[in-house]
Amino acid sequence: MKKTTIILGLLGLFLVICILGCSPEVSDEKETKEEIPTVKVGFLPITHHLPLMIADARDQFTKINVEPVKFSNWPELAEALQAGKINAAHMLNSLAIKVREKGVPVRSLLMSVRDGSVIIVQNDINDVQELKGKTVAIPSKFSPHYILLHKYLMDNGLEPGVDVLTPEMAPPDMVSALAAKSIDGYIVAEPFGAQAVDLGIGRALIYTSELGPGDNECVVVYRNDYSEKNKEAVQDYINQIILAGKFITENPEEAAELSEPYLRQKKEVILISILEGRSGYDVLYPDVEDYKAFHDYMLNIGLLEKGIDIDDFVDDSFAKTGYKELGLELPE
Repeated sequence: MKKTTIILGLLGLFLVICILGCSPEVSDEKETKEEIPTVKVGFLPITHHLPLMIADARDQFTKINVEPVKFSNWPELAEALQAGKINAAHMLNSLAIKVREKGVPVRSLLMSVRDGSVIIVQNDINDVQELKGKTVAIPSKFSPHYILLHKYLMDNGLEPGVDVLTPEMAPPDMVSALAAKSIDGYIVAEPFGAQAVDLGIGRALIYTSELGPGDNECVVVYRNDYSEKNKEAVQDYINQIILAGKFITENPEEAAELSEPYLRQKKEVILISILEGRSGYDVLYPDVEDYKAFHDYMLNIGLLEKGIDIDDFVDDSFAKTGYKELGLELPE
C-alpha cells in the first residue's frame, strides 16, 4: 500500500513538473503568433495571381500571417477592398486605378504578373475581321482585358459595342458559355484560355503580349491604413511574392502542381497557361510608365472621369527594398 502511494505521489509530482515546464513555451508560442500581423488578401483563381498561391503553398511568409480570400468575380473583390473586408488584393491594374479614383485609399506596391491573357474564339474564327457581328465576353469594363480588346478592335476598324458586343462575364463562366455557343469568344487571364484549348472548344486568336498599351495587367494593391501600420510585415509579403515569381519561372511544373488546389484545374492546363500563355513572373517591379499607359487610355475612352495621380498611386519603395534585400538587380 505504501509502495503504491509513493508511486502515485511521484507520478503526480512528475505531471505537475511537466505542466509547469511546458506551459510557458506554449504561451510564448501563442503570444508570438498573435504578434505577427494577419493580412486578408483577395484573389481570383487565375494564373495572374500565381505568385500568391505559390508563396502560400510553400509557407514562404515568416513575418506576416497571410489569409488568401478567393473571389469568383472582380466586382465582388473590388467591393470587399473598398469596404475594408480585405486588406490587400491581387487585382486588375485598371480596376485598381478606378477604385482609387473613387477615393479608396489604396496603392499598388508590386506587379502580380506581366501579360498572361489571351483572346479565345470559336474554332471556325481565324481572323479579327471575322469578329464583326460577334460577341466577345470580357471580365469587366474596367479590366485591362477590355482596354486591350478595345484597342485591338479599333486598330482593325471594328468598334466595340457596335461591331462587336462585349458583355461582362465572370472568368469561370466563359468556358461553358463558349462551349454552349452563347458567345463567340472571350478575352481572359489564364488558365481559362488554356482550358478551352485543352477541351477542344476554342482556339487562341492572339495573346495580349502581342498587344498594347502596357503589360502590367494585374498588380498587388494594399489599403494605406494597413501598409503604413505594418511596414515590416508588408515588406515580407512583397519579398516573398518576388521570390515566388522567380520560383514559377524556374520551376513551372512544380508551380503548376502546387497551384492545383487554388485554381481547381488540371496540372497540364496550368502548365500550358504558364509556358504557352506567355505569363511573366520573373520581373514584378512596378514600372510607373506601364501604369500611366493604362490610365491614359482609360481617360481617352471614358472609363475614368478625372483620373488619378499615378505617381502617388504607385509606391515602389517596398519593391526597391525587396530587390535589394534579396540581392536582385533592379530592372532597367
